[in-house]
Amino acid sequence: MPSISIPVLVLWGDKDPFTPLDGPVGKYFSSLPSKLSNVKLIVLDGVGHCPHDDRPELIHEKLLPWLAETFNF
Repeated sequence: MPSISIPVLVLWGDKDPFTPLDGPVGKYFSSLPSKLSNVKLIVLDGVGHCPHDDRPELIHEKLLPWLAETFNF
């Protein structure tokens, strides 16, 4: 991941039973924003493994402002 220079948005459900934030993959992705300025992590409350299925309106709420801020549109 450190070789990726494009902006990255990570949306993570805090109720993910398959890849929880306190598991190895979750810990890795949680640590990235402090190491890489191009990575932003948003933890979604009450959302599981497929946030786009669980709460599509919440994805829009988080994704659209990030796109506007990141790509100036």
